[in-house]
Amino acid sequence: MATAYDYIERNKRRSIVLAALFPLSFTLFAYLAVLFFYLLLGVLSYYHSTNVLSFGSVWHQAFLSAHDACAWILPFCFAVAAFWGWIALKQGDQIVLDTVPGVRVLTKWDAYDAYTLLENLCLASGEPMPTLYVLPDESMNAFAVGMSPERAGIVVSAGLLKRLDRVQLEAVLAHEMAHIRHYDTRLMAVLITCLAFFTFAGEFLFYGTEKENVPDNYWDRLGQRRPRFPLLMYVGAMLMFYGYFIAPSIRFALSRARESLADAEAARATRHPRALARALWRVSEDSRIELLDGLDLIGAMCLERPQGKETLFERLSGVGRSHPPVEERIRALNDMDGLFDGPERK
Repeated sequence: MATAYDYIERNKRRSIVLAALFPLSFTLFAYLAVLFFYLLLGVLSYYHSTNVLSFGSVWHQAFLSAHDACAWILPFCFAVAAFWGWIALKQGDQIVLDTVPGVRVLTKWDAYDAYTLLENLCLASGEPMPTLYVLPDESMNAFAVGMSPERAGIVVSAGLLKRLDRVQLEAVLAHEMAHIRHYDTRLMAVLITCLAFFTFAGEFLFYGTEKENVPDNYWDRLGQRRPRFPLLMYVGAMLMFYGYFIAPSIRFALSRARESLADAEAARATRHPRALARALWRVSEDSRIELLDGLDLIGAMCLERPQGKETLFERLSGVGRSHPPVEERIRALNDMDGLFDGPERK
């Protein structure tokens, strides 16, 4: 039977394997993008010259051209991706924090209760004290970051600090401490960092700025003037496709058991499963964090889904869920405590 130590070692290995596989997957994707580019050129060339398509000759010429181009493109792509994978293992936690707007450090005098509760949890477990951060949102949610317990942080929303009582807040902090202890935070930081760079690079190449800063009339203006560097726009589109296609699919590889394990560890640490059960229910009623909209992988790190209510497809099939249903988590905690079932939803 697997133990918590086995789970921790598995997460450590997964982080390194993901960082190593990232340059391989990106290099393969780069080859396919180059091949598709030459196929597109071949199709346009044959269409304009003869108006008759010969797929065999188009494919043969595209393959030869892509082979010649990839002799220098692929080593470059592999080197860039490998370097960024190394950065992900070293600085992934800070990059995650920089991705979320408005996050700031909390001192003991900014949030005395939260700070002292976290200090007590660390003293009881003998673990280093993580940095406490606040997210300026009146909804309730939290997540942890860190590449190791010695260099970690817990981000809580302003609403969570105001609306939970002490025992519920302690249970939430213990839950996030469990993620740090289990190295869930390192695994997620590597995933987010590896994917975010190429998504943002694609947006800058395609739009000339971040997607959020693109003017509403971008496409109208593009049609009225000569398009800027079509080749750069193609490269940008391929990079965005890589990021946007891979990022959602990564959620299917994430085990939802990580949340249940952290719940159980928090209940053990606080000796108060009912407090975490009540906190989960209250958070689930108002977990939407607008600052995390579009940041699905960071959302997967949160205590509860921060992107609002699930779609009908997700509720019926369970596909795409990054968290177990809150009712299921409360039932498990209730089995430990036998005291709290949670109010019925209206």
